[in-house]
Amino acid sequence: MTDKKLISSLQGLRAVAFLSVVLSHCGAPWLGPLAISVFVALSGFLMTCNYYDRPRTAPGLRSAMVFSLQKIRKLYPLHLIMMAAALLLVLKGLLVQPSARGVLSCAAQLVVSIFLLQTWIPSSRFWFCLNGVAWYLSVQAFLYAIFPWLLAVLKKADTRRLRCIAAAIFCAQFLFSFAIWKAGLSGKAVFYLTYLCPLFRAGDFAISCCMGCLYRSRKEERIPYGAFSLLELAAVLFSGGCFFIAARQVGALGAVAFRYNVLFTPSAVLLVWLLAVGKGVISRLLSAKPFLWLAGLSPYGFLIHQVLIRYMELAANKLGLTAHPVVWTLTVFLLTLCLSSFYKALEHRVRKRHAKAAAR
Repeated sequence: MTDKKLISSLQGLRAVAFLSVVLSHCGAPWLGPLAISVFVALSGFLMTCNYYDRPRTAPGLRSAMVFSLQKIRKLYPLHLIMMAAALLLVLKGLLVQPSARGVLSCAAQLVVSIFLLQTWIPSSRFWFCLNGVAWYLSVQAFLYAIFPWLLAVLKKADTRRLRCIAAAIFCAQFLFSFAIWKAGLSGKAVFYLTYLCPLFRAGDFAISCCMGCLYRSRKEERIPYGAFSLLELAAVLFSGGCFFIAARQVGALGAVAFRYNVLFTPSAVLLVWLLAVGKGVISRLLSAKPFLWLAGLSPYGFLIHQVLIRYMELAANKLGLTAHPVVWTLTVFLLTLCLSSFYKALEHRVRKRHAKAAAR
């Protein structure tokens, strides 16, 4: 991608979304669904911008699988490390209360996690098994696989058709959620269908891909800096309103069928679009170096922080320690950043060694 401002402002948004995920696991749960919607919107939008002008062969099953593996390859070793760290906690529990059923369940969870199949199994036993946040990596692997097909189709559409496709997909998702709500379904089944299921998540991913194509074909906006800053502020307030509806479960949109996905899709896509244009005060703020530094660590921190929290809770229980929620959250965040920095530096060193070995 050549637009430096686009990279900066949206990477800053990625940093904020990562911070929101950490906060959601430290006591502010409704920040999580909003952050995940932002992650999906960023993924589709940025991938479309990155690959729009790159020549690609006709998409096929084999090439799609290779593309997906290439995209997740960077994070997969860390996924295995954190999965092993989480497995130690499970094995510790089995040593205390050994059972054949527990061993079989542990083995099944291990296989499912290795092959990133968590979100393809409609059972709560597997969704968040071992390193719980790896469910998102499972979804992303599928979204990466379908991306070449999506891009090939969307590049053939004009701007009017792209808008229609995005609107039609959102309407289909909304109607599906509405049907579930009217049917009176609730609980884990609805949570799975509207939050974790890769097929449903493909909808908001496709919408963000449409917006990426529209961004590439847009004309330069002639909106004053002050007015665009107000638009960005309005988008932030819109997201805040959606968060309030979800957290307080206000009305129909606060029902479980809506509050994990459909409620947040419009605000997430709008935020990504406005910050990509990057003409307001919020986009400039998010382009600051601290946000970019945090964004660079966010993929690693995302996979690290939840297992870290479990180890911290175990240590606190053993030592009989208690901490104020703010102190606890800051400790989790700082330790996550330290471990992420360490892993990133280690990964960089390994990559340099491989490059030197290949050059010989």
